[in-house]
Amino acid sequence: MSNPTEAVKPLSDFQTIGDHVYLITPDAYTPREPLILLFSWMGAAPKHIAKYTIVYRKLFPTARIVLVRNELADFFRSEATYARLLTPAIDVVKEHVDAGGQILVHSFSNGGGNQLAEFAKAWTKREGSPLPMRAQMMDSGPGNGGWLRSHKAMATSLPRVWLWRLLGSATIHLFLAVLFVIGKLGSREPMMDVLRRQLNAPILFNKRAPRVYLYSKADEMVGHDEVEEHADQAEAQGWKVTRTRFERSPHAGHIREDEGRYWGAVQKAWEEGGRAE
Repeated sequence: MSNPTEAVKPLSDFQTIGDHVYLITPDAYTPREPLILLFSWMGAAPKHIAKYTIVYRKLFPTARIVLVRNELADFFRSEATYARLLTPAIDVVKEHVDAGGQILVHSFSNGGGNQLAEFAKAWTKREGSPLPMRAQMMDSGPGNGGWLRSHKAMATSLPRVWLWRLLGSATIHLFLAVLFVIGKLGSREPMMDVLRRQLNAPILFNKRAPRVYLYSKADEMVGHDEVEEHADQAEAQGWKVTRTRFERSPHAGHIREDEGRYWGAVQKAWEEGGRAE
């Protein structure tokens, strides 16, 4: 007999199909519903991710959800390693697309954006075409990678034990310092510049898919001006962009301010994506 506590554990009904890759398939699954491709923010707790998966399961009861989580260490992975680790998720997306299904992509923060970019690169290299999407949501990103904001975002994935947080914080500062020096020496394009460019690369992403930026003026980790700059660049390149700005919500927490507005933007983009095809 199962433990009642375990039965309600967040994300416990998701199947692990790879490293940080999870899948849930309803009994009544049909490719007529979207496949939700969800890239969570760095160090996101299951209980916080579940706030989004629960609503998606209500909006699309027979849809599959592929969840890709990420931690600080993922920023250090090579492109080849990413391609290998993301293969199980790519296989599920491929199966859905081949069955005539459509994809709704939802990424959070720079961590989720980085996972998404690596996923799109692996997909394009394997399939020879941009990641097929009917609609795309970008929550709390991408940012420019400013020192203090980046440190605060990365530190969210550190353990709660004070000693480990202290050591981890110092390690993050060291990592950012190395990136800063490399950038100043001109030997490598800054990591966040690369990410922002890749997220607006037509070779990786379907420009016909409506894109929604969900962000906040009160975000202490990714500035609203940074998100709006990226949205402007996307729009100038031909993407159909919607800017949904909140006033008081924290990083990756905009549903706390206005859940109806948040999910309304998601549903509207999905509907518009169907008309754009």
